[in-house]
Amino acid sequence: MSGYKNFAIIGAGALGSYVIRQFLKEKAAGTVNQVVVLTRQLSRGSHLLQGSNTAVDGDAKVVAVDYSNKESIKSAFAGIDVAISTIAGVALGLQASIAEAAKEAGVKLFVPSEFGGVTEGATEGLFTAKANIQTQLKAIGIPYTLFYTGPFSDFVFNSHLWLDLSSGKVTIGGDGNTKISFTSRTDIARYLAFVLTCLPAEQLHNRAFSIAGDTKSFNEVFQQYEAKTGKKLDVTYTPVSELDAKIAANPHDFASFLHKVFATAGPFQAPDNNLYPEWNPSSVIDNIVA
Repeated sequence: MSGYKNFAIIGAGALGSYVIRQFLKEKAAGTVNQVVVLTRQLSRGSHLLQGSNTAVDGDAKVVAVDYSNKESIKSAFAGIDVAISTIAGVALGLQASIAEAAKEAGVKLFVPSEFGGVTEGATEGLFTAKANIQTQLKAIGIPYTLFYTGPFSDFVFNSHLWLDLSSGKVTIGGDGNTKISFTSRTDIARYLAFVLTCLPAEQLHNRAFSIAGDTKSFNEVFQQYEAKTGKKLDVTYTPVSELDAKIAANPHDFASFLHKVFATAGPFQAPDNNLYPEWNPSSVIDNIVA
């Protein structure tokens, strides 16, 4: 057992809401003593987190934090063992001040917002911001744990990422044959809760865990979708050279960057699934076709 009993979760959006629900289950089971949710704003009465459309139900303490004020952040971390950041996109930069406040407040372990591909040493796109946070965590001396999960199998198939299966038309970077490690948000939350509460603390500090709920190429997923639904997909393949040109023209083109990762990164070579023997994660197709 890690001995960690008190958890703070930063953000309650696309992934954070799942992490919160799982840790509240752990609290109800007696595995966890305290679950604190940090958010920018809080509406009265409903515990609705502004900007996320997510209601925090259950026995969680929700704290509205001014992220520009270190004392406000430190106050929210009082008595916390582990801080888990699930913030994304342009908000990733907030983690610098959050991590410093966590260190000063006595937080024992910081989990930065990774939850995607491997980012150590990255120098391109969104991954650079994540790699920079890792550097900062080492510099300030707070123990950290990274979780690499691949794309969320229950979320990535959407129109913003050119993967709206329901429309019948999808676009994928490369030739679609590169194997990719996918994990659903429910399975990520389950793995996170298990590892952070059950493994010894020394096995968590300053290391990365890679997990794969399923490993498939996009072409394999498309074929499974067609077989299961009887619907034919119109698939467009975008060469990596074209993605590179789009990224060069607009470094903030997240979809093009992500599709380049899909086309070139490959699956996790030795995922740490075995550390949670009863995990039994769901497949990609089961997440996109009920």
